[in-house]
Amino acid sequence: MKLFSLLLSVIMFFVSLYFFSIQLGSIDSLNDVIYISLLVTLMAICVVGVIINWDILKKKKKNKENVILFVSNSFSRKEKKNKK
Repeated sequence: MKLFSLLLSVIMFFVSLYFFSIQLGSIDSLNDVIYISLLVTLMAICVVGVIINWDILKKKKKNKENVILFVSNSFSRKEKKNKK
């Protein structure tokens, strides 16, 4: 699922960059400015999606040891006193 999200973010970034580059030369009205600002926002969202899913592209070491830490408190070792 992360791979799909990463690919979708990259593809949408380049598609929006294509439309941004086409529209940048012909800004005539406020509607064009709004359209370009929406394309910039979409490209920013795509960049964030790539950053979030970046760990897929990193190579993981096969011999990496996992360390599991267990946290315990001293209350679990005390004996419970029965009230009579």
